[in-house]
Amino acid sequence: MAENIKKANEVRSQDFKYKSRAPYYNQIHHINDNFLNLGYDYRGKIYRKNTSTELWGNPLQIPFIGRLEAMITLLLEHAKSIKKTFSIAHDKETIHIN
Repeated sequence: MAENIKKANEVRSQDFKYKSRAPYYNQIHHINDNFLNLGYDYRGKIYRKNTSTELWGNPLQIPFIGRLEAMITLLLEHAKSIKKTFSIAHDKETIHIN
């Protein structure tokens, strides 16, 4: 019983993290944004679409392929961040970029 009380009263570090929101400048200038055609959502589908279905038939290979998928997704996300850094047409904090 003491264990249950201790767990119930335990202070977690995630309880004290501040939630930030976008500055008023971004809210004002992007209030009417209605982006269409933002591209294909590739996350979690890169290898599934580009490899044979026989490869996915072996359940022992699925964790390995998942790691490869995560690495490729990470590389694409970093390429997007480089694209945003050197783009003069986009804000640096934008998430609406292909």
